[in-house]
Amino acid sequence: MDYKIETERLVLAPFIDADIGRRVELANDVDVARMVTSMPHPYTRKDAVDWVTKHDAGRAAGTDFPFAITLKGEGLVGAVGLHKKEGPAFELGYWIGRPYWGMGIASDAAKAVVDWAVNARKITTIVACYFEDNPASCRVLEKVGFVHDGTEGNCHSIGRGEKARSLNMIWRDNNA
Repeated sequence: MDYKIETERLVLAPFIDADIGRRVELANDVDVARMVTSMPHPYTRKDAVDWVTKHDAGRAAGTDFPFAITLKGEGLVGAVGLHKKEGPAFELGYWIGRPYWGMGIASDAAKAVVDWAVNARKITTIVACYFEDNPASCRVLEKVGFVHDGTEGNCHSIGRGEKARSLNMIWRDNNA
């Protein structure tokens, strides 16, 4: 199975050891960590190594498909991936380093992964949630075709050290 996706300006591929330092640099930002459920702050080299070490097993099991987001000519700028939920759904998650916010990278990467999920993995339902205080993430999901499913919650954010109000969205393959 090919785990490399290329768009006009991005390459999405498995993380490599050379990405570790850059991942730590970009992820060790409280404003990035607080918008992600599972990213601690401060973010250390050990956190990055521990996270990347789990990837091969998740891909082999068909439950986790993480991708490094590389901006052509710039290098690593973030991460995007799918994680298996109960039932047929996968959850989409992503983060972008602060210097690259507002450039449409998250939208491009999310769309590329959703397209890959449908074509390469035959996934037909993808869910996502975003923290209420992160409307930019809502816009990313809407651009990709996600709609609010009418539910909300209080997701714990490791970077915040507490729960925060979150809103849930869903994407379904209308051709399935």
